[in-house]
Amino acid sequence: MADTEPKEAGAAVYENSPAAEQVDTVNEMKTRQRAVPENEIPEEQRKIEKRLIRRIDIRLISILGILYSIAGLDRVNLSNARAAGMNADLGFNIGNRYSIALLVFFITYFLFEMPSTLSLRYIGPKLQLNGFVFSWGLVMLGMGFARDWRVIVVCRLLIGIFEAGFLPCCMYLLSSWYQRFEVQQRMALWYMINLFVSAFGNILAYALIKLNGSHGIEGWRWIFIIEGAITVGFAFIGYIFVLPFPDQMLASGKTGPFTREELEIVLDRVERDRGDADPDRLTLRKVFHHSLSWPLWVYGFMFMCCSAPIYAFAYFIQTILSTMGYSTAKVFLLCAPPYLFSMIWTYAVAIFADRSHLRMPWMVLNSAITLTGLLLTAYHHNNAVRYFGVFLGVSGCNANLPTIIAFQSNNVRSNSRRSVGSGVQMLFAALGGIYASCTFMNREYPTYRTGVWCAVATQFLLIILVALMWWYFTRCNKKADADPANNAIQEDEDFRYTF
Repeated sequence: MADTEPKEAGAAVYENSPAAEQVDTVNEMKTRQRAVPENEIPEEQRKIEKRLIRRIDIRLISILGILYSIAGLDRVNLSNARAAGMNADLGFNIGNRYSIALLVFFITYFLFEMPSTLSLRYIGPKLQLNGFVFSWGLVMLGMGFARDWRVIVVCRLLIGIFEAGFLPCCMYLLSSWYQRFEVQQRMALWYMINLFVSAFGNILAYALIKLNGSHGIEGWRWIFIIEGAITVGFAFIGYIFVLPFPDQMLASGKTGPFTREELEIVLDRVERDRGDADPDRLTLRKVFHHSLSWPLWVYGFMFMCCSAPIYAFAYFIQTILSTMGYSTAKVFLLCAPPYLFSMIWTYAVAIFADRSHLRMPWMVLNSAITLTGLLLTAYHHNNAVRYFGVFLGVSGCNANLPTIIAFQSNNVRSNSRRSVGSGVQMLFAALGGIYASCTFMNREYPTYRTGVWCAVATQFLLIILVALMWWYFTRCNKKADADPANNAIQEDEDFRYTF
């Protein structure tokens, strides 16, 4: 293990830091002693760390963002194919077939999310994440040759299996490289790549539709074929550039683009921030124990409240815009600006949240923006105002995604608890997709009033959950301040919940 190696970087940079090792009898993990407090780090060391983190950003954020954006593109291209003629060719305009195709994806997504997350440390990020990408890319490519609507349904089930663990695994991996109040900006940058691709994904789909008739293949099929082939190609690129966990790189001696000293600095930064740089062993007993922690489930419900409107807009934005009287070409083009604007808002929220060390107020603000946008889109009679509502709705719910993930990541300590927490939280992402698929019903076209009000309800629920956690965190922090030894938070006397 890295702890048994000489700590040249620690000695050079943190001359006054303790260097002993200890065994944590509470959670059975070997830990570093707490490094020098953040406010005592020399200025020269801060510059070294800043340059190192910039390199990590370029290497890690870019490739994970590209891979996740491909996942988002592949996940919602069913709606583009539907608008391009799949409805009539495969009979998706009959009954609730389209809703069924949307729904089944989330069933397998829900079932396989936790196992995929828990296996990440054993299989390794390089193999697992890119194996997922390669697999769903092949299935996506195959959807372009489907001749029966039921084949699409089966393919959606398979894509749900392969995409299930991708988001929580990315979140788990990112949180292992950064401190708590750096993580939201990184998650926002990662997610912005997805929003950018989503914005132009509709335009790409429209361009692919223009291939209609080439080689005797309908335009909507080209969407699946081309995008599936692109996905498979990026799986090989991802295998080259995706980074493992920093402690695994240090322990194996395969340090990649970093030196041992740089990896030690990464782990020391995490240690002085939250005290869990060295991973504790994940066991079934710990999985069961952590699963009984009710705050992890609250984080999950928060994420469901965020994901429901995200999926609603992703799957129905073309339908919403088509009710405003625009042509198919204009509908695809008008899908892009709301997502481009949401990139700006998402990153702005991340910057202010990290600098203020606050997440909760931004979660409430984004919820208010989302529900306002939903109601304007559903009830206003002026098309310009309804389109403005789409801007608000898309921006609010998408900005809340990295905010809620960062909120959970900031308030969970130890790698085993973080692994279980990420899995639990993302289970509810699937529930959000199921919720959106079931509440936006074809028989209510074009108003989708039930779906709109169900999405609005999730935003009110999110505000209530924020208030609950504010009360709980305040209570726990006060007790820990008064008597740290007997009221340690998550087995650490120095750890405090952040708001």
